[in-house]
Amino acid sequence: MRGSVTYRCLVNLAVADFLVILLCLPPTVVWDVTETWFLGEILCKTLVYFQSVSVTVSVLTLTFIALDRYYAIVHPFSHRQQNEPIVHVKTIICFIWIVSLLFNSPDLFSLTTVQQPLRFDLPHMIQCQPTWSAHADLVWHVIKIVFMYAVPLVLLGGAYSLIILELWKSEQFPGQANCKHINENKRLSRRKVAKMLVAVVVMFAICYLPVHTLSLLRYTGVLDQLNNNDIVSSLALVSHIMCYVNSAINPVIYNFMSGKSP
Repeated sequence: MRGSVTYRCLVNLAVADFLVILLCLPPTVVWDVTETWFLGEILCKTLVYFQSVSVTVSVLTLTFIALDRYYAIVHPFSHRQQNEPIVHVKTIICFIWIVSLLFNSPDLFSLTTVQQPLRFDLPHMIQCQPTWSAHADLVWHVIKIVFMYAVPLVLLGGAYSLIILELWKSEQFPGQANCKHINENKRLSRRKVAKMLVAVVVMFAICYLPVHTLSLLRYTGVLDQLNNNDIVSSLALVSHIMCYVNSAINPVIYNFMSGKSP
């Protein structure tokens, strides 16, 4: 494991997914249910910022694992030459964290606590929200959707589609010698790997689609036209939980895949 790019990335993914569950789940559930931010201005900035950072690290790590698996399976000899030094994967992991910290920095500087009327019969309740305009907030969320959902989804789908085609068409795994007595086992193993790869892309697409869709509907004013606020609150809670489901299920999927992948 010390010399494996994939396993080191899996450790990084596990850390990011654990941070998603630890930092996002408790405060977000309370926030969605009560529609009140109880944790003050400092945590409004830092906690929400690191929530975004942990999600970004998870998404970028998933994307890098897909690209790494693509080169390992489709171009095995080139992959081995490029990834022998351990410094390579350490640099990639550091780069992922730096990009995640910088990419989400607008949240750190823009978020603050404000008092505003909500749907309950109470005078005011506290919310954690950005100080910039609604249009700027919409642009920021569109950027997040493009770079943290659409682009990674295209890369994941493309890389794993090419991997599946490579595994399906060949009689043996790339880079391995031809052994007739193990061809059937390799074929069964190949199909299992293909199913796991499909599961990765499908779960990522399904789990992150609701929260991004809801954000677009909220910031474009579509949700304001709905008269049933209970439905909106329920949708927000479900969409956030779906993101945490993805972080919780990643270890299960990659546990099966890592045991069979080259």
